[in-house]
Amino acid sequence: MRSASTQRIGRRGIAAGMALGLAGCAGLFVASAPGKLYRLPPADNFSAGLPRSSALLVIDRPQAPAGIDTDRIALSASPLTLDYFAQSEWTDRLPDLMQSLLLASFENSGAITAIDRNTGGLRADYVLRTEIRHFEAVYETQNAPPRIRVALIVRLESVRERSILTQRRFEARVPAAANDVPAIVAAFAAATDAVLREIVEWTLSNPSLTRPPPRLL
Repeated sequence: MRSASTQRIGRRGIAAGMALGLAGCAGLFVASAPGKLYRLPPADNFSAGLPRSSALLVIDRPQAPAGIDTDRIALSASPLTLDYFAQSEWTDRLPDLMQSLLLASFENSGAITAIDRNTGGLRADYVLRTEIRHFEAVYETQNAPPRIRVALIVRLESVRERSILTQRRFEARVPAAANDVPAIVAAFAAATDAVLREIVEWTLSNPSLTRPPPRLL
């Protein structure tokens, strides 16, 4: 038979092993320090007298290169490199974020009421397709505040005619006031607002939207 002292040592060894095991598992549930999330507002200040449209406009999910198809905030220190700010992220992947911003900006214009990110069973009149070419902070001088570059290619397509009605490149470059993330995000917001406002006004000024084609039965 085992002595009482041997049994006590055995129980202590088991308890110590259980404690070490639980401590190891606990590490799996300890969240690492989260990065700060940043959001961008939609455009809401448009020229007076925008043409009104009753057409159904669908905002397609934008395309983007793999380097910026992410929720990370991109920076470029040279024409051949792309990196990201540490512990700083957008609230969504950039294409999804831009799609939501476009939708909200058109809604804020008050000039078009039939707009969605998908048809939802309805027959769309037009589709707005976009490609995000640039969405990064460009460091032209080391340690100096960067210049924000936002560039999109936009195509307005007729669903009925299955053709591109028109397309255009929209771009804005805004210098950051300081070399820190809050100032850089503020410059991103200014550049994005300028591009969104131009896209909305350009799209709604197209004569086709004020004369939507008859819907197919």
